[in-house]
Amino acid sequence: MAISLLFSVFIVVLLLLTSGTNPGIVPRNAHPPDADDECDTSSISTSCLGSQTGPISLPPMKNVTVNGIVVKVKYCKTCMLYRPPRCSHCSICDNCIERFDHHCPWVGQCIGKRNYRYFFMFVSSTNLLSLYVFAFCWVNIKKIMDAHHCNIWSAFFKSPASGILIMYTFVVSWFLGGLTAFHLYLLITNQTTYENYRYRYERKMNPFNLGCARNFKEIFCTGVPSSRIDFRAHVKVDRSLSFNTLSYLGGATTNSDMHKMKNFDEEVGRRQDVDGCKETDSRIKTIGGGVDRCEK
Repeated sequence: MAISLLFSVFIVVLLLLTSGTNPGIVPRNAHPPDADDECDTSSISTSCLGSQTGPISLPPMKNVTVNGIVVKVKYCKTCMLYRPPRCSHCSICDNCIERFDHHCPWVGQCIGKRNYRYFFMFVSSTNLLSLYVFAFCWVNIKKIMDAHHCNIWSAFFKSPASGILIMYTFVVSWFLGGLTAFHLYLLITNQTTYENYRYRYERKMNPFNLGCARNFKEIFCTGVPSSRIDFRAHVKVDRSLSFNTLSYLGGATTNSDMHKMKNFDEEVGRRQDVDGCKETDSRIKTIGGGVDRCEK
């Protein structure tokens, strides 16, 4: 019982680390990168030029070299950046995640570069706990049979909790065991779930596979990379929006001008409320007039 409780506390800690750790969010750009830096405009290409008269658009992909192998990286229109290798945009979290594995609904978090080790340890430890409970429930049943000299069904009636736990852990162990084995295979071959289903590296060279020992060392024997986002930092305000608003009000820059801008916003809001009330009154009068005509 003590081992089970300690194991359970360990698993809860791993669950909190998995769900509470930044998976490797790539900071967004406030503006798209310059097209001159990303493609050669000297040679006309449909990937770099939208049209002869339109503005230059960024190519949807570009090539980078990883361990001597050319890898294509995509441009993310949402984050306005070229994703690093193995990075993908999560549609649920709406962020680009480094070494994106998958979005796990059970922990409510993306699994990526910074929390994959915690996720693997959480899944494998939960599977071991399930097998541990399964085995010792049978030990308890065997002790009851020896103590009371009864058959297995009588032992189940004497300890129904053991029977329920045996059935529950038997079913759970199949799912957790399969998931653990799959991620163990991904770990040994240095793949992610996304890459395994999307690219199928067994048909071509995997540029990230460093061998079984080095792949294992990369996941478990290296420090967790520092977060690229400081969630406690002050939010940087986009001054361009404030500049456009101030320009509309005649270039207000002082405190009094800012007060005028606030009054302007309040006045616009009141006008919208008054216009809405007038529109509602006119509709009521129109409906009332129609009712009067019907009564006449």
